[in-house]
Parts: sequence; structure tokens; C-alpha cells
Amino acid sequence: MSPVRRRTPRKVRSWALAAVLLGLLAVFALLYFLLKKENVDLPPQYVAQPVTLSDREVADIAAIAVENRSGSYTLQNTDAGWQLAGSAEPLRDALLEPLVNDAALIVAEDTVGSLDEHPEWQLAHYGLEDPAARVTVTFADGGGLAFRVGDSVPQETPAYYFCLEGDPHIYIAASDIYDAYITTALALHDVADPALDGGLIDRIAFTGRDAFALEKHADGWYLAEPFAYPLSDAAMDSLLGKLEGLRFAQFEAEAAEADLSLYGLEPPERTLTVDIAETVVTGYGENDEIIGEKRLPAYQLTFGLGREENDVVFYCLYKGQVLKATSFSAGFLRTQSYDSLFLTNPFNAPTNDLSRLVWERDGVQTVYDLSLTERVLPNNALETDENGNVLYDLAATKDGAPLDSDAFLAAYRQLVELRTQDRLPADYTLPDTEPLLRVTLTRDSGGVRQIALYPLDALHRAVAVDGVALYQVEKGWAESVEMP
Repeated sequence: MSPVRRRTPRKVRSWALAAVLLGLLAVFALLYFLLKKENVDLPPQYVAQPVTLSDREVADIAAIAVENRSGSYTLQNTDAGWQLAGSAEPLRDALLEPLVNDAALIVAEDTVGSLDEHPEWQLAHYGLEDPAARVTVTFADGGGLAFRVGDSVPQETPAYYFCLEGDPHIYIAASDIYDAYITTALALHDVADPALDGGLIDRIAFTGRDAFALEKHADGWYLAEPFAYPLSDAAMDSLLGKLEGLRFAQFEAEAAEADLSLYGLEPPERTLTVDIAETVVTGYGENDEIIGEKRLPAYQLTFGLGREENDVVFYCLYKGQVLKATSFSAGFLRTQSYDSLFLTNPFNAPTNDLSRLVWERDGVQTVYDLSLTERVLPNNALETDENGNVLYDLAATKDGAPLDSDAFLAAYRQLVELRTQDRLPADYTLPDTEPLLRVTLTRDSGGVRQIALYPLDALHRAVAVDGVALYQVEKGWAESVEMP
């Protein structure tokens, strides 16, 4: 056997391994220095330095005179409160308070610099030569001061240049100071908003342009003029909500002293009259006991709608004053029509208010009478729901004979779900013939409604509600309902 030769492993010299490691470390060091960004020394962040220029109590102020590009006026601090000189009319607190408070405590947001140190600066450079507002404050102790609000500062946060007369510095003031002193005397005049309660309104009438009238009946709202037609509860709730939210933007003039023709109010382009029902106001004591009642008679409110000043503002005559109203809160007064208010589910009488249904078809009349009876428990007590309301069962008769109430309710539920959506042509007139179907609903609350179907074409019927046809429906709309 030949001898096996074994290979002796090579020994790695320690100095070679160290050289490799040093080489890798040098590469990493080089990459670190190549990729490392130089440190940048950022300038310190500028911090504004507010300056209090005057700090007095509101009670120390005797008068504030304001001059702005809309005119001038003087506010006087009297025993009766703040008043415009020459007028005893109440003022709007929301506008008056910042105007007075900013005259008592004057704080500048920052200082631009001093005119003494920069003779090249001029007040005109900052809009302070012909300022947006100049204000003179007179104190009760005989002292006073005056300041000016100029142009807006070119920066992200709204602010305005400001100077205190007698002080060489140009300051920066917050935008609320500008807003306070560009207020006009007319804007300060208090405006009495209607504060309507939709639940007390029982008639709404528009005269002049696009005239119509709405009336509240026991069974809901109806169009009364130019013709009679039931109205949607949801649509009327929306309209009443708008009336409740009606607000005026600004006083313009006393009607007796104004040329109403300038405002499109002689006569108004359109007039809204709202009838408010009689109501009783009840007073309560600390323990919720009634301590008094006062009956308030029914009354009317009238709103005269004039011309538009611009796309947003229009004039309104209300309680002897010319006021400005905005399209945002009152624009519906100019555009409201009755077309969007019509009831589209004519069979809307709830079963707890329905006393009779008369079904007439092919010369045959069927009368369904309905009544409610209280549910009586075994102990002879009346059954109630979780809110304490008495529960009732419906009893039905057909031409005087007892009828399964569930069968009647199933058929009536189909009628309640019917909707009218497609309008008839404007020139459509009802034919002088008997309808294909006539249904008469009588309600316990006093309302009576008649829904009738007339042939229109091979596929459609005309629907008349109380003799007025506005909508068309597909053939079989109510005819397919099988009454028990």
C-alpha cells in the first residue's frame, strides 16, 4: 500500500490579517467623511416682542372718536352706557366691545423700528399718512391719546402697521384692532332680529313678484293661493326652519327719514307677511311651579324685500327700518316659490287620525269606517307604552259590517307608500268625466282629502288631489291595490 500524503494547512500570518482589517477601516472612514454633511450654523429664530402702549380701565374712557374711510363718529360713555354722539339708539354689543376694549388696552405685537433712527422712513410707506383708521381716545381725567392703523403687513399672519401719535416708533398690531376700527356707525347700530318660532306661524304670504300664500290647517300645511293643494311636512319644516334662522346684517336707515326708492322699497319688489298665532306664555318658579300666565294676541310681521346692493347683500324693510340682509341667511326670501313644497304622498293620513275611507270605482262605492279602542289589561287598567302613552287597537268596518283590521291596514299601507313624482304638462286640464278611481279620506282632526285618477294615455294616469291635477303616474298606481 502506498503511503497517504497529508496536506499541511497554511498558517495565516497575523500581520496580514491586521492589514486587511486596517484597509477596511480606512475605506469606511473615507466613506464617512465623504458622506458627512458640513454643520450649518442657523441664525437664531426671531421672536416678536409685544409692547403695551396703554393700559387703562374701560371706565376711565370718556369718549372714542373714530375716523375711517367710511366716515367718522364719536362714542360717548354715558350713565346709560355707550352711545353714539347725537343718538340714543342701542348699539350692537358684539361690535362695540372690541372697539372699546382695544382703546383701553393697547398692545402692539412687535416693533418695526423708530423714525428717529431711520430718517428715510415715511408714514406713507406704511399707510399711516392716510390711515385706514385714526382713533382719538379721551379719558375722564382729561388725558388722551390718538393712534392710527395703516396698511397690512406682508407676512403670513394677518397684521397691520400701527403708530401712536407722539411716539416715533412704527409698530405691528393684530388684525382684530383693524377690524374693530373700520366698523362704521351704521354697523354699530343694533338690529332687532325677528326671532320667529316656526311652531306659532300659521300663515305665510308673498305678494308682489311670484305671489303665493300658505296656510296651516289641522291636518297640515296647504297652498292657499293661487290654488289649494296640500304641502309636504318635510318641505314646510325646512321653510319654517329658515324663517326661524332669519337674521339681518346691518342697520341702514330709519324708513321715515330715507328715500325708499333708493333701496327698491317704494314699493318693495316683494313682500312677505307672516301670521303669528295667539299663544300663552307661562312663568315658572324655582320648583317648576306655575307662578303666572300671560296670553299674547295673534299678530303679523311684514318684510319688504328691495333691490340687491351686490351679489351678497340686499335691502329689507322691517318694523320701520331699512336693513341689510345677506343671501346666506335671508336669500330664500327673494327666491322662495311654492313648486318645491308640494306633497308627493297624498295618502299621508296616519291611521290614528283616519276615521273614514271611501273607495269609488266603476260606479261602486265602498265605505270603510275606522275607530280606535283603548287596550285594557286584566286588572282593567289601560295599557301604555314606555312613555306612558295609552295604546289603542284599530277597529274597521266595511259598509257597516265588521272587517279584519289587519287586512285593511295591509291595503292602506300600500296606499301610504305611493308617491307622485312626474309633473303634468303646464297646460293640462282635467277631463269633464268621472274618474277611473276616487278615494276620499276623512280625518278625526277635521281634514277631508279626495284623490282621483283620470286617463292620460295608454300608460299613464293623471292624479287630482282635491280637484287639482299636478302629477302623472303610471297605470296601476293605485288601481292595483286590492281593498278587502
